[in-house]
Amino acid sequence: MDKSNLTETLTAILQSKTNKVLSKSILHTADAMKISSSIDRFCQQNLGSSVVSCLYAGFSVGASFGLTLLDGREIFLKLHKPTSNEDLNAISMNSLTTISHIQGHLAEAGFPCPNVILQPIKYENSIITVQSFEDVGEQKDAHDPLIRKALARTFSELIARTQSYKAEKDLTYGRLFTTPSLYPNPHNELFNFEKTAKGAEWIDEIAITAKKVTNEVKGETVIGHADWSLKNLRLQGNKVVMVYDWDSLTLEDELNLLGIAAATFPTSWDIETKITPSPEEAYLFVREYEYFRGKSFSKKELEKIAAATTYCIAYTARCEHAIDSFGNRLEGSFRQALEKINGNKSLYFL
Repeated sequence: MDKSNLTETLTAILQSKTNKVLSKSILHTADAMKISSSIDRFCQQNLGSSVVSCLYAGFSVGASFGLTLLDGREIFLKLHKPTSNEDLNAISMNSLTTISHIQGHLAEAGFPCPNVILQPIKYENSIITVQSFEDVGEQKDAHDPLIRKALARTFSELIARTQSYKAEKDLTYGRLFTTPSLYPNPHNELFNFEKTAKGAEWIDEIAITAKKVTNEVKGETVIGHADWSLKNLRLQGNKVVMVYDWDSLTLEDELNLLGIAAATFPTSWDIETKITPSPEEAYLFVREYEYFRGKSFSKKELEKIAAATTYCIAYTARCEHAIDSFGNRLEGSFRQALEKINGNKSLYFL
């Protein structure tokens, strides 16, 4: 694994306009030296060791860093921006603390997730979480039926294991399907739906129909991972050996949560793969989850799952449109997938 100086790594990735925008929105600065010094100071104060090298750095909903400390430990440190409950990613000190509590128990019980090193800590303008840095397994094309099945199995296992924690306070309830407006506030600063509404009317029409169907049936409230996509998963053979992005743990209607997973399980930009499932693949993922769940869905429940899948694809298509309104990167996109349901159909599968 390549190791480099944290400041040098930040300087390189902050050449990207996208990363600059995200860094300023999360950390209120895009100054590599300032960010590096702040992280090193945090590690000295809270972990008793300074940073010697950077294993990974990335900006998305939060600012994430894989770091090697002077004492030899490898950690995954993430700086979270506190957000309102109206945001798709509603992040607070209380919710992150509850997530860390659940994650810690899952890791101790052998579920494939990083160990929690520190409970969330407020630091400067952020909330910081620290986990073990786990570089295991690899991403494998989830269009392979055996990989798809492994992802469905582990998703079902996670939901089964977390049910005893539903009484935990402060875990955020998913916002994707519950907002009065068609969409919740997007998950980062790159997407402005209001300013990019022109040309996206066809996406919104599909989203309106799908969201209406999701509200016609109520499933069981469960705890699950709201970004169950290949980019957050690692496999050895046909087995999931690591799950990342634990701030995506949320309370949600099981049928909605399954719809999100069915829409995004093959998604990754790190390997050569099509980021969207075909309608048949989305349907088969649902059926495989149903098998491992051990209880069949009713016709109405399947319709709601299909609607949740459709709505999630529409939301993601809307994000794509916000940064590519002329359709320059249409091939293989969620917009292209959504076009499959134009005409008489109203849902992505069924």
